[in-house]
Amino acid sequence: MKTGSTIFLLLAGLAICNGADLEDMAKVSSNRLVNGQLAYEGQFPYAVSIQLLLSNGTQTEDRGHRCGGALFTRSHVVTAASCLNFQLLSANEMRVFAGAVLLTNDTSSDRVRGVSNITIHPEYTGPPAFVNDVAVLALPVPFAENVVTPAALPSSNHNPPDFTTCTVTGWGGYDMTSQASLQLRYVHKYIYNQNLCMSIYNSMIGATNILPSMVCAVSLDLLSSNCNGDYGNPLVCAGTFTGILSQSDGCSRSSFPEIYTRISNQTRWLRSVSGSSAIYAPGVFVTIAVFSVMQILFTA
Repeated sequence: MKTGSTIFLLLAGLAICNGADLEDMAKVSSNRLVNGQLAYEGQFPYAVSIQLLLSNGTQTEDRGHRCGGALFTRSHVVTAASCLNFQLLSANEMRVFAGAVLLTNDTSSDRVRGVSNITIHPEYTGPPAFVNDVAVLALPVPFAENVVTPAALPSSNHNPPDFTTCTVTGWGGYDMTSQASLQLRYVHKYIYNQNLCMSIYNSMIGATNILPSMVCAVSLDLLSSNCNGDYGNPLVCAGTFTGILSQSDGCSRSSFPEIYTRISNQTRWLRSVSGSSAIYAPGVFVTIAVFSVMQILFTA
């Protein structure tokens, strides 16, 4: 590694240690995406809002938004398994919004789809490890080509270098008092050194181990962060779909790294679930009920 990069990493580590107590910063608060810029129509055509419905088919508050995700085919959404945490959700209790930046533009049937099936990664561990924190929502009817553009899955060996510039998009709340943003927002991140990220997290009591199947990214401006309502948000680095948000910095405006599930480690599984390539073996489907029981056992 070049000397300048090494110095930069050391300074970043010092900023983290001096900015706040590491364990306090690791606690995820019940807040939202902070300080994001407003997206314009068509800027992120793969981004989706995963929404919950009441028993009568109407939406919950904030247009029902629960978490983010990304289309990787026109009829399959990838999100974080932790997005579905603690609820015995069935497919008919959810829907997907895409193809527009305003959640209020959901009156057109072109932008809304139901969910026909929920697939949790068979090796998802739940908290506190959050290994393989990934899930797929299958849609009964694909979105039209003129409405969305799916994010292409990366090759299995894709590994962006440190400091690669990235963008995260989502409808999480725009400040500490809101539950969701009605307009799609985005923030800029950069890939954080994996070894430094491991040393930071692994030094905490009860903290997550950073594994090769995860990727760390931090804010460029130290003023923005993902929060509640943003789990599953897609991380796109240098034009390549790189990760989905698994664990955030809890709205803390700092240099503390956030953790994403590395998409390149999941490409084979995602293709098997979606059936988008005949060379991949069928995936293993896990019911949402079993997933919820596992969540309760891991957090008991």
